Amino acid sequence: MERQIRPSAQSSNQSAAFGTTADADVLTGGSDGDHLNTDERDKGNWESRYSDRAKRSIRIDAIYVAIVLALTLTALVLTWKGTLYSWIAGDCTTCSQESFNQYAYFYLGGQLGGTLFGVKYLYNVVARGWWNIDRRLWRLFSPFLSGGLAVAVGALFDSGILGLTTKTSSGSAYFSLGFIAGYFADSALRKMKEIADTIFGSPENHGGSKNLSK
Repeated sequence: MERQIRPSAQSSNQSAAFGTTADADVLTGGSDGDHLNTDERDKGNWESRYSDRAKRSIRIDAIYVAIVLALTLTALVLTWKGTLYSWIAGDCTTCSQESFNQYAYFYLGGQLGGTLFGVKYLYNVVARGWWNIDRRLWRLFSPFLSGGLAVAVGALFDSGILGLTTKTSSGSAYFSLGFIAGYFADSALRKMKEIADTIFGSPENHGGSKNLSK
């Protein structure tokens, strides 16, 4: 997923999300817990650095992620109450509400994680002056990509392919796993790539392949 601010090398867990160490401070608030985030501004410089057109676009982005966040939380409550299953399954007699809820929690947890990451990313890049319209597609689709990825990770986890198993069948466990997969989607994608390389072989072993991930 596209989560970098500047192209650079960082730690293995942050290389896809951040650029340099200074860039990582954009999303983490700095290495010092009491770090004062100046947003690279001089003291007293309070006016927006964006044009009116840019500010309108930023408001659209903010409203969008707020709506996605609200809808995700609403769907989570409806899943917990069993209402969402009733709406979708209808009169289906062969459908399993337990399986439906399991993967609904996977998806909604991932979507919530991806949305919260998007919210945090948005307000930080806006404050630092790195917001740009070209990343709008990422902002639009990132929550849903995170949700879909969480479902895939949940299925891999449930099947035991990841080498991990859980004895609990609670919705909170499924939701937690989905949230982690969605918020740290880059790490989840790298893990899935390792599995794919193990099953199908590394791309380097096939002639003529090109790396399109960058």
